[in-house]
Amino acid sequence: MRSALIVYGGWEGHDPEECAAIYRRWLHEDGYSVRTATETSAFADPSIHDLSLIIPIYTMSKIGAEEVANLTKAVEGGVGLAGHHGGMSDAFREAVDYQFMVGGQWVAHPGNIIDFKVDVTRPDDPIMAGVSFFPYTSRAY
Repeated sequence: MRSALIVYGGWEGHDPEECAAIYRRWLHEDGYSVRTATETSAFADPSIHDLSLIIPIYTMSKIGAEEVANLTKAVEGGVGLAGHHGGMSDAFREAVDYQFMVGGQWVAHPGNIIDFKVDVTRPDDPIMAGVSFFPYTSRAY
């Protein structure tokens, strides 16, 4: 059976608990055995090397050197790593090895926090029925 670990926490603005619940449900529906953790210490557990997938949802937090070393080794060994918005790209800003593993680091919203108008190019799509545009702010993920 495929197995996954979702580690969530950090900044509440990305709704880590709610997002973890959604991913957990989807993975269960796809036949995964799923466990969740709310502490980065889960990354230091040697058993993560036996997983199929790890999903970090941990925005703007710190990770210990042993934790990131074990996580990196698990991914190098073939464990899948799935990204979740800022929960992966804006996590553990001071952990360079983590940034190398995920391939980058979030820096800022382009243009900072700005208001803009989204023009709908396919208003005939059923999802967009009756909507031709809507106002948006880059702070409202």
